[in-house]
Amino acid sequence: MPDSHAPWTAPDVFGLLQRLSPLRVISECGPSVFEAIVDFDRHGYAHGHMNAMTPTYHWHLALDGLGWIRTRDEIHERSGRRVLFLELARSSESPRFLSVYVHRDKGEDFDDARLGVFEAAHDHLRDGRSIEGRAMAEEEN
Repeated sequence: MPDSHAPWTAPDVFGLLQRLSPLRVISECGPSVFEAIVDFDRHGYAHGHMNAMTPTYHWHLALDGLGWIRTRDEIHERSGRRVLFLELARSSESPRFLSVYVHRDKGEDFDDARLGVFEAAHDHLRDGRSIEGRAMAEEEN
């Protein structure tokens, strides 16, 4: 994990998602809200995109649009349960384009390992952090 003041990179973000998986991903686009529970594991970088392809989904994210990450630790209004999630956006001023929740089964608590990973990240990301996406990811490839 980057130090507390350094920008994050795309590999930092996607590495965190791997460690937090399984995830509930919520994508908002116009009048549509789409939710899916996914395992995020293998992925790569090519032509300015992060690409993850599994038998159950394909995800392609243009890295030049990934500029901001923030973590949230809240109580869900309807259920009264604690929810842990990340918000991804183009910039700190932009609306989020994706919410990624740490998934757990109904009635279950967060397992200690993933809770520890989230809390460590939340120490750095609760106020939001810039992401240096494209250049850093392409260098990793």
